[in-house]
Amino acid sequence: MNEILEFLRANFVIISTVIGLVGGAFWLKMDSKYAKKSDVRELSEAVEHYDRRLNQLETKVDNLPTAQDVAKLEILMTEIKGETKSTNTQMKAISHQVGLLLEAKVLKE
Repeated sequence: MNEILEFLRANFVIISTVIGLVGGAFWLKMDSKYAKKSDVRELSEAVEHYDRRLNQLETKVDNLPTAQDVAKLEILMTEIKGETKSTNTQMKAISHQVGLLLEAKVLKE
């Protein structure tokens, strides 16, 4: 037992250096292998941020009209265009009649 203690006292610097190097190498190996808590927290915050953005985009996309809705709108716009042409034709006829009535009224006087 005394021999072991004498050996440790005589070679304490070398033994402590070797233990320090092995411990440091182990620490560096573990540090590079596993993520730090701060890095995990930053990544977690980034994931939450992008999750909120994705939810907002999904909500906007859900509220967009479907292809069927757009097709219905196109049909309705075509119908409105036809009705507008019909109304325009009727307005021209009424305008012409009003013009004739005004002309007749002016000629009578």
